[in-house]
Amino acid sequence: MNKNYKAATFVRRLGEEALKSSAVSHPYLQALQKSDFPDVDMAWRDFAFQYGLYSSQFTRYLKALISNLRNVSHQKILLSNLAEEKGHIADGELPSEVLASIEGQSHAQLFQRFQQALGVNPEDPTSLSEDLAGGLWSRRFLALCNTNEYVGVGAIGIGTELIVSNIYQQILSGLKSYDALTMQQRVFFDLHSSCDDDHAEQMLIVASELATDEEACAQIEFGVKSALDLRTAFWDALLERAQCLTTVTTPESKGISNFGY
Repeated sequence: MNKNYKAATFVRRLGEEALKSSAVSHPYLQALQKSDFPDVDMAWRDFAFQYGLYSSQFTRYLKALISNLRNVSHQKILLSNLAEEKGHIADGELPSEVLASIEGQSHAQLFQRFQQALGVNPEDPTSLSEDLAGGLWSRRFLALCNTNEYVGVGAIGIGTELIVSNIYQQILSGLKSYDALTMQQRVFFDLHSSCDDDHAEQMLIVASELATDEEACAQIEFGVKSALDLRTAFWDALLERAQCLTTVTTPESKGISNFGY
């Protein structure tokens, strides 16, 4: 059997499994869409803070993987992704006034815009805590990207880029129902609901080209499944938190939540 065919079949199978995984179809994402929490405002703020601990480091994940890639064409694909993360944005599907408002801004800055609109301070001292769900996810994901090119491509490509547009569409649906933010404030999610599809297609090609033998395939699959497990664990943690989050309203602590904002 043709090796290229076998590699493509292998990568397609991993992709199908990733899209059907609990990282994509999770009760937390379903609850976000329905605003089904005891305190919806606090749940969204917790999401914005915790997810920011992971997403703010995305350029580090890309750079870690790029440093491990041996093929120049593979490096160029990731460098293009890195350039977009830093602010080279072009999305004709967004209204012109929204595009004008994001020109030259990195994806990290757009996420900070979302946080600020919800009253979340990304530099809150609690972000240094070792046991925060978002920080733990970030550190472990970075370790995957640092492992080698096979694990890193599996983690960032099939385990992340392939699934995030689906995830962000669910989050965006929830934000539209929540109706507390303008498009300019939530634009990070409008943008990522579509732009990551191109990245995913390119990363699938890279994964197929790397899947040359059983060992390479095993390491790619490890990267995919590890990334999915980390994201699922993060959703699990946030769902548990969101189900018990309440706002403290005593006179001395009015406006302070039970998770440190």
